[in-house]
Amino acid sequence: MKKFIIHIDMDAFFASVEQLLNPFLKGKPVFVSGNTARDSVIAACSYEAKKYGVKSGMSVMEGLKLCPDAIIVRGNPERYIDTSRKIFNILQTFTEKVELYSIDEAFLEINVKNASHENLKNIGFSIKKAIFDQTHLTCSGGISCNKTVAKIASDICKPDGLFIVLENEIEKFMEKLPVDKVPGIGPKMAEKLNLMGIEFCGQIKNVHLQLLRKKFGVRGEEIWYLCHGMGDTNIIIQSPEPKSFGHSYTLRNDTDDINLLLSVLCRLSHQVGMRMREEQYCGNILTVTIRYSDFTSLTKRKTYPFWFNDDQTIFKMASSILLSQSISKKIRLLGVSVSGIHKRYQLSLFRNEKREKMLEAMDYINKTYGTDTVFPCWMLYEKLSAAPIKKTHAFMFNDLKKIS
Repeated sequence: MKKFIIHIDMDAFFASVEQLLNPFLKGKPVFVSGNTARDSVIAACSYEAKKYGVKSGMSVMEGLKLCPDAIIVRGNPERYIDTSRKIFNILQTFTEKVELYSIDEAFLEINVKNASHENLKNIGFSIKKAIFDQTHLTCSGGISCNKTVAKIASDICKPDGLFIVLENEIEKFMEKLPVDKVPGIGPKMAEKLNLMGIEFCGQIKNVHLQLLRKKFGVRGEEIWYLCHGMGDTNIIIQSPEPKSFGHSYTLRNDTDDINLLLSVLCRLSHQVGMRMREEQYCGNILTVTIRYSDFTSLTKRKTYPFWFNDDQTIFKMASSILLSQSISKKIRLLGVSVSGIHKRYQLSLFRNEKREKMLEAMDYINKTYGTDTVFPCWMLYEKLSAAPIKKTHAFMFNDLKKIS
């Protein structure tokens, strides 16, 4: 049996998920960002936008200079996480040895008797087809003897491609590969290597390992091995069981408006609760993260003697933590997470049957007709505050007593 590593990389993942859910976006340049403000950062962009030279990490303003017709979409992390889990489950039907490398990438280990291009191609296309049939999303795949070459192979055949590099083909494959295309060699290191006369991986043969080690330390040795197409072959099998459920939100403008902050906290509690119930989990540890305008952070964690996954319970506890802090500086980010996770069916969670049925109905409506079709009224303050309308809102933090 011959061991191979397969690298699966979803194509423009965040943007593709948005295009799939909104047919209007199909075939159009799309920026996915934390918010729609021009000074925010592009987390991902569609291939239609990439054609103009737009890249992840650019500011929206910078991206719009290259692609003025781009449509800016506010990212939906829970949607991407859910889709990622579906893909992970699909991959596990092919082999138990699956390593979730990132939200849109995974490594698989397969062992085959027939190590021909044709057989490996059939396996690769079977995986791609299963993902597309069940998610309607495309991915690129690379197959080789180690993670390094498999990842490079998937990168060069994007989008929706499959590339195979057998062991006896690695040397030739790496020969003309620019060093900046090797995972683990960033732009700055590539620039340093270029100054040494190393533009392509094959040129590393002309440089002694000791010289690289002397110049860059242990990093130099790693680079030497990477450029020779050597890499890790171990798959780190991770349990898909979550350790926590959390969401954070960066405010459009730094603020100390307590009503707006509570409204954002309500939205985050709503999102966390929905995800926990969908996956049938509950927890007993709540964490609230506050990041101030000067980028200092405060994290408060509290353990409770009961289990919860109810929006209202999460919000009440999170707001209690927030209100216990002295807000002397403006806030730019809030985060809410629940840990101490257990499966809901393992615990006697709900005592209020009416409340449980109401939550199930709300979750069904939101899942069927879209997130935020039904939501707690406290979230209205954030929604109205985000709109360009000057209006006084009758929401006071004393109103919290009404939901106690």
